[in-house]
Amino acid sequence: MAAFEHLRSKVRIGPLELENRIAMAGMGVEVCEDDGFVGDRMIAYYEERAKGGVGLVITEVGAVAYPKGATTAHQIGLSHDKYIPGLAKLAEAVHRHGAKVAAQLVHHGKVSRLDTIQGREVLMPSLPEFHGAMDMMQDLTPDEIGLLMKAFGGAAPRIRPASQQDIDWLIDQFASAAVRVERAGFDGVELHAAHGYILSEFLSPAWNRRDDEYGGSRENRARLLQQVIRACKERTGDDFAVWCRIDAEEFRTPGGTTLEDARVTARLAQEAGADALNISAYADATSGGAFTEAPLVHKPAGYVDNARAIKQCVEIPIIAVGRIEPEVGDALIRDGGADIIAMARKLLADPHIARKILDGRSEDVRPCVYCYTCVEQPFFDRRVKCAVNPVVANEWELRDAETSQAAARKRVVIVGGGPAGQEAARVAALRGHEVTLLEKASQLGGTLRFASLVYEPNERLLRWLARQVEQAGVDVRLETEATPELVRSLSPDVLLLALGARRAAPEIPGVDQGHVFDGDDLRSLLTGEGDEVARGKLSLTARVAVRAGRAARVTSDPSKLRQASKAWMPVGRQVCVIGGGLVGCELAEFLAERGRQVTVLEEGATLAKEMALPRRWRVLEDLRRAGVTLVTNAQISEVGKKSVFFTTDGDEREVQAETVIIATGLLANDAQAARFEGLAERVEVIGDCSGVSYIEGAIHDGFHAALRVERS
Repeated sequence: MAAFEHLRSKVRIGPLELENRIAMAGMGVEVCEDDGFVGDRMIAYYEERAKGGVGLVITEVGAVAYPKGATTAHQIGLSHDKYIPGLAKLAEAVHRHGAKVAAQLVHHGKVSRLDTIQGREVLMPSLPEFHGAMDMMQDLTPDEIGLLMKAFGGAAPRIRPASQQDIDWLIDQFASAAVRVERAGFDGVELHAAHGYILSEFLSPAWNRRDDEYGGSRENRARLLQQVIRACKERTGDDFAVWCRIDAEEFRTPGGTTLEDARVTARLAQEAGADALNISAYADATSGGAFTEAPLVHKPAGYVDNARAIKQCVEIPIIAVGRIEPEVGDALIRDGGADIIAMARKLLADPHIARKILDGRSEDVRPCVYCYTCVEQPFFDRRVKCAVNPVVANEWELRDAETSQAAARKRVVIVGGGPAGQEAARVAALRGHEVTLLEKASQLGGTLRFASLVYEPNERLLRWLARQVEQAGVDVRLETEATPELVRSLSPDVLLLALGARRAAPEIPGVDQGHVFDGDDLRSLLTGEGDEVARGKLSLTARVAVRAGRAARVTSDPSKLRQASKAWMPVGRQVCVIGGGLVGCELAEFLAERGRQVTVLEEGATLAKEMALPRRWRVLEDLRRAGVTLVTNAQISEVGKKSVFFTTDGDEREVQAETVIIATGLLANDAQAARFEGLAERVEVIGDCSGVSYIEGAIHDGFHAALRVERS
């Protein structure tokens, strides 16, 4: 039996036959040119995903009345025939690889940022009565607040309840856009009736307070969607598919859409002629924590049950979306819970995920680590990017860059096997260079290995990098201390220094005590590297336990260690984490999940500011729900034997702590890098060695350093 036999099978959406059941979900990426035109950059972006084997490409939202009802100047315009030539080139590029392509049609309603920026009224079904939690700003820096306000227009929207004339105009705009998309050679359209946009606002009892034929009952609230579906079907040909995306629920929204509302909407959409339904969800758009429930689902397979429930009441295909792993998606199709699995962020991390899994190469799929760097960009009206894939949105310039052969073969030595070093080694070797990687530890990974322990998605990246380095033929030398003498003996043309950051101990009285650990201490104890560091920090019993874990090879496997740490850790019950950045907050989450009473002390005003906003919102909400005490503007005065003393807002305070963890003090490693100057024609410092930049900075640094190798 072939792997993923259900995902690989053909399926129909109305008149369309798809080669497989993997779709690219529509997502805002802002790769469009100014004023709504599709250009070479966008075409290359979508063509790469089609080339990667998906059966269906659903584009980002196209504004049917652009610029009216648009949320950014950098989204697809569908309001005029002048947009057809660019769309036609996009459709041709996707079809070249055997995939079908559909445009996602939208009027953004209450979030039509471009209307506010350009001084127009914002169209809604009625004046809103629900205003949300309004807590989205509380965990942002002042600079981020300024950028967000600028992106949203810097002023409150002027809302106009839709008149009958407006409704007739909306129907015509959607249908006219569908006609243009069809003329451009697309295979269908997906009407975006979810995520708080105008069609979903009419569907939602929380946003639609009308008392006419478009408000009140479920049937009345679905009237506009039905009319739009019928108009699109009537004005396009028999070979053109029309379907819609709907919310199964509106979380944290009093009186919002329920699953039973959605089931009725689904039946009415089918009755109107919809060829399929894409099942999503929505939540209070003013709350950061709510955003990571919907429409950005952090919970794995978060909407699967809703998709299954709606499929039971209709006969048309159901598209399921929302952090669905291929194995889960295949089983969902097998069990009749859905017909097509749509992927979004996974296709940013690896555009070729479909081809790889269907070819039996799942281990070669570059994993999404759910850091939400991609999702953060539209908040600030910026082009999409991906932490683990530097090519995203740069396909036009970097098409096949990592695999095209270099003009001249170079001898490359890389010092350090963390993510920057491994990415540089992988790409340089793929481009035909002779690569040697020196790593002083017994395993590759560097700080990523410890990060894999506290956040499981990082482990997938850890394993992927190691596998790709091996497959690329890199000469990896573990347990090898890089010295200038050793490097000189290897005669490199190019020397890349991925030494990692250095750690500076904070000048706080008491940090030299045995119950105080820094990141290096924890990494040594929990990952099995650096046995000498553990001595003097632990009791005899704890040392025995740690050594037993190493002997059993538990400490060398993040998954096993993550599980074992739920039973025992060399950490007290009361823990104070000094430093509330990315590392401190992820560590606090890890400890809280293991029953520790955790306090995080951050000297700045913002916690976890190194995280992309959605990830920050999710982590901080989870920490607060877990009872973790989060203190900002905290100035540490002393670490005592069983407590930490600090001041905040002029008040002197004390927190009990059996264990204190220092999660600050990471700096560029200039002194170490200086030892290797002059040992190659080109010497370059990459990753945290040049300044702490975490996974995104490390991967991007390593990638681009590898492309620069032949310039030496």
